[in-house]
Formats: sequence, C-alpha cells, structure tokens
Amino acid sequence: MPLRLYRAPHCSFLYAQSFLIGLAYYGNFFYLPIYFQSVLTYSPPVSGALILPIVITTSFGSILSGQLMGRWGRYMPCILAGFILWTLGAGLKLMFKRSTGLGALIPILVVEGAGIGLTLQPTLVGMYANSRSEDRAVTTGLRNFIRTIGGAFGLVVSGAILSNTLSRDLTQGGYMDGKEVASLTSSMNALGAMGLEDEKMERILAVYMKGLHYIFILYAVCAALALALTAGVGNTDLKAKAPPAEQPKAPEASGDDEAGRMNRAERGEAET
Repeated sequence: MPLRLYRAPHCSFLYAQSFLIGLAYYGNFFYLPIYFQSVLTYSPPVSGALILPIVITTSFGSILSGQLMGRWGRYMPCILAGFILWTLGAGLKLMFKRSTGLGALIPILVVEGAGIGLTLQPTLVGMYANSRSEDRAVTTGLRNFIRTIGGAFGLVVSGAILSNTLSRDLTQGGYMDGKEVASLTSSMNALGAMGLEDEKMERILAVYMKGLHYIFILYAVCAALALALTAGVGNTDLKAKAPPAEQPKAPEASGDDEAGRMNRAERGEAET
C-alpha cells in the first residue's frame, strides 16, 4: 500500500467520509427492517418492501450524480448536496416512534436515500481526481476496505447500544432477566413466545424503541460529521485540459534554394 495515498490532504478527508458512510449506510440496512418488524409490527415481506424507498432513491441519486459531475466537471457540489440531504434524512429519523405511519416514514427514507446516492460515487471520483492515475485500483480497494471497516464498527457499536439499553432498563426494573434480554437483543421474534402480559410487552417495546432511537442518533451524528468533513475534500476540476496547439513550423530551405541564393549574391558583388 503506497504511503502517498494517505499523505494527499483531500484524500484523507474522503477516506474519513468513507468510514462514516460505511458506519451509517450498513447500519441503516440492518436496523431499519428490525424497526419495521419489531416495533411497527409489520410482517417480514412488508418490512423488506419498506426498504425499497431508500434503495430506489439511492440508485437514482447515483445515476444523477454521474450526470451532474459529467456536466459540471466537479465532484464537490454532489458531495455537499448529498451529505446535506443525508443529514436531513437521518435527523428526521429521530422522529420515528412506535406509531409512525407510512405517510411520514416513506418521505423521510426518500430524502435519506437521495442523499446516500449523491455521495457514494462522487467521493470515489474525488479520490481519483486527487491521486495518481496508476494508483486508481489501489485507491478503489482502500476506499472499499475503509467503508467495510466502518460498517463493521457501526454494527458492533449499534449492537452494544441496543444491548446496554435493554439491559439497563429491563433488568433493573425487574421486567426480564439477563438471558431473556440477550435473546431479545439478537432477535425480537423471541418476544412473542414468552407469553408476557400486555403491560410488560408495552414496556419492552418502549425500551426497544428507545435503544433504536439512540442508534438513529449515532447515524445522524455520523452524517453530520461527514458533512463537516466536506470542507476539506477540495473541488478539483475533472475536465481534462486540452494540450496547447502546436505552432506551425517554418519550411526548411532545401539545398537547391540555398545554392541559388548564394549564386545571386555572388553575381551582385561582381556587378558592383
């Protein structure tokens, strides 16, 4: 791994953004279906379908970002607009509750998906623009590695947040023991088989929503930090500059022309 990849100032900011992107991006696709199925009590097929608004708008946002970068020759506007929308969508997710309806759910996911789509490819293009052409393959691999590490880190931290919230609020209140809390942390499907009273069920769902709320706060903070890092990613021109036009060369005099000029000069001297 060439160390010069880490010394490029603009790329360093883009690598940091890639880590934060992975943290929030993969966490979203893991915990949003859990929220849909466990808290909103939608069926598994419906919970999977509710991911489509964020997936579809992410795809359209990626296509649009390519068109805009090709037209403007700059990657910064897409990154900036993308992280603004992502931060807005992640912040609006803090409004999610146990009673959130589809009318509020889908528009928020659309906003966040559009922001994600506008950032995924432009960040990679920004790395290309600020690195050597022979380093592009290594740059791509490094970016994917950093994003994957961010996703793994985010899932571990998110799981710890949810587990600690359930353990603190349920075991200390005497609602459940540690073993039951551990089973709920891994899957909420175990809740239906416990045969709990309605009052305890409501309390457990409220605590679960509380843990997910903390996780959504983490993702919103990551999006906001990535937005702040945009100040250091630069705005390198993507359009190749045309080489300077070659000046026409004066025709070289041939040997016959040179001899003719010498003869004429000699005749002129003789006449004088």
